[in-house]
Amino acid sequence: MKVNHSVETNVNKNTVFSEQVAEEQEEQQEKSSLKYIVLILACLLMFGNNYSFDNPQALQRQLTQDLDISISKYNLLYTAFSFPNIFLTLIGGLIIDVLGIRVAIMGFSAIVVIAQTIIAFGGLFKSFWIMLAGRVLFGSASESLLIAQTAMIGKWFRGKELSTAIGYIMTMPEIASAANSFVTPTIYDHFNGLTYPLFFSVFLCFLSFICGVVLCILDKNNDKKQKELQFVYKDNASEKSEQVEKVSFKDIKSLNGTFWILILICTLAMGAYVPFLDDANDFLQEKFEFSYVQSGRILTLTYLAAAITSPFLGPYVDKVGKRRFFILITCLFFSATHFLFGFMKSGYHDKPNWFSIIPLITLGMSYSLYCCVLIPSVQYVVQQRVIGTAFGILGMFTSTSMALFPILAGYIVEGATSKEEGYSTVGFFYCGVSVFGLIFTISLYFFDKQSSIILDFVNPENPTKEEQEIMKNIKQANNEQLGVFEDIDDDLLKIEGEDNDDDENVKNDGFWEKNQRYLVSSKGFSTPKLAANKTVHERTGSLYY
Repeated sequence: MKVNHSVETNVNKNTVFSEQVAEEQEEQQEKSSLKYIVLILACLLMFGNNYSFDNPQALQRQLTQDLDISISKYNLLYTAFSFPNIFLTLIGGLIIDVLGIRVAIMGFSAIVVIAQTIIAFGGLFKSFWIMLAGRVLFGSASESLLIAQTAMIGKWFRGKELSTAIGYIMTMPEIASAANSFVTPTIYDHFNGLTYPLFFSVFLCFLSFICGVVLCILDKNNDKKQKELQFVYKDNASEKSEQVEKVSFKDIKSLNGTFWILILICTLAMGAYVPFLDDANDFLQEKFEFSYVQSGRILTLTYLAAAITSPFLGPYVDKVGKRRFFILITCLFFSATHFLFGFMKSGYHDKPNWFSIIPLITLGMSYSLYCCVLIPSVQYVVQQRVIGTAFGILGMFTSTSMALFPILAGYIVEGATSKEEGYSTVGFFYCGVSVFGLIFTISLYFFDKQSSIILDFVNPENPTKEEQEIMKNIKQANNEQLGVFEDIDDDLLKIEGEDNDDDENVKNDGFWEKNQRYLVSSKGFSTPKLAANKTVHERTGSLYY
């Protein structure tokens, strides 16, 4: 009877296990189709935000005339947007990590709607200061909303899918910016005032808010299903409960050298892109002799170039890796583009220089590379649990450049003998900024090779055996830097899915403390799956890299 009972028990267990496997496969298929919906909603989440952000650029000449303001005062609309984020994006990142991505998306997108409404009333009453107050509030929520969107994408798309997802995500905002450059001046001309184009932006922000609400509902329902699935598997997993690690400012110390170099490159790249476009409408009119309607329409080429190339660049980068090389190409593109803006001949007696279209297109391609290469690279070198904090730091640095550079550009133009000469100097100024980004990129090859090598892997979170061998060789070549960590456990280099001996996987707290310190050290390798290693080991008894 005992034997029969044992056999019956094993049969029941096998049956239950088969049912669980079938349920898991069905769950994976459902999640795969849900990813596409999440991706679309995440794209639409930032549409209204990006359309509204560049309203001043599309109405630069009209704003300076209707509000009777100088070019420096006009640039304050962008400085007011970026200045609060020097401090608030880090707080926003912590909010995302502590309160959750969904709370952040709904809260920040609601603030964006309110802020754009204030800006629209500023246009209605022709009050520069009301508009400026609205831009401050708009900026304080906009960048944090972008961080929340990026964190949401990082949650749903990992490994080789990340650059592809980011590529598609960055398409929609560029389409929004292109639509703003084309539609906003048209609405202004039709109604002959600031009120209607600005309130149309409010309407688009509200639609994006609705998309954010739907996105959060889908994400919450998916989390519930995942918890139910984990509950089904509890008999096959470890009985230890998962402990959620709290995020603190101490986590900033664990960010390695590669992260900080990437932050500096991103700061300079964004500083050469966004502030330039802030004045691009007037730039094209004063230097290349385009009309304000022509300028608005031609600027759509920059956004369309980014929107068209991003869906192709993202999958290609995911396929080949080599992200350090693509970062180098990004900085070269930015440098060459701004050099052309400064070097090219001006228009002559209302005859536009149509060759200026070339650097406008390459500028969009440069931004596409930035989105598909640099942003995913940041996610690869930090732990998933602090992704919000990491992007908060990134937002703090990029906001500094976006707040400072428009002011400098305004002083350069106003200090020149003519606007034409001033804008030529501005082109060379942004070229110099991009060259500094190029220098920091080169440092990844020579001064930070050991930590940054993972960026060249096709899937930095799950290196192939050949890529693991490369890491081992680099470790051996840097013994003087790794002397403290020579006893690193080889299990850390195992690939997910390998069969591991249960007896060998019994790790104590000292093991995890030692290897965590190694992997996040600026002298060692880094991986965003580090924080999950111990949790997965406790649940399944296995270890993955």
